[in-house]
Amino acid sequence: MSEAPPSATEAPYFPVSRQKLIVMSVTTLSMYQIYWFYKNWQLTNARKGSGGSPFWRALAAPITAHGLFADVRTDAQSRFVTVGWSSAGLAVIYFGLTLCCFLDYPWWTIALGSVFALIPVHTTMEAVNAKVAPNAPRNEGFSATEAVVIVVGIALTVLGLYLTRHAQIFLDQLMNELDV
Repeated sequence: MSEAPPSATEAPYFPVSRQKLIVMSVTTLSMYQIYWFYKNWQLTNARKGSGGSPFWRALAAPITAHGLFADVRTDAQSRFVTVGWSSAGLAVIYFGLTLCCFLDYPWWTIALGSVFALIPVHTTMEAVNAKVAPNAPRNEGFSATEAVVIVVGIALTVLGLYLTRHAQIFLDQLMNELDV
């Protein structure tokens, strides 16, 4: 008589591949990061039984990132997963990179790199997921909807670059004419 296979344990963190996190973040002008934070705050709240709205925490991700990073670090260390990053350090880097979106052309594009501040935390999350729920499904592929979002996102990013460049040129010309 054969035993039934063990049921797949739910992954403690949002199981998305690193590649998908990067591609979706860059092509959605970092909006996917809000979704990533939302899903991870939701799972953290369920696991810890703690309060706090995942929606509002995700929306304020540059401010609340340290809390999530610290929770991931503590959880990973309790599961004997090596952590080689500082939650405060990564939170400061993430906060700084997201603030770059308020800079003039072309410097606002630096904000698209904010996803790379999430990579060490995400790698730790993947290690915990692999240890706790090795058979849990992973969100690696791209759906048709996500492919459309990527294409539209690339088009909007290029349009944003074009428009902010031309807006900067227009403002520079206007300022030169006013100085005359």
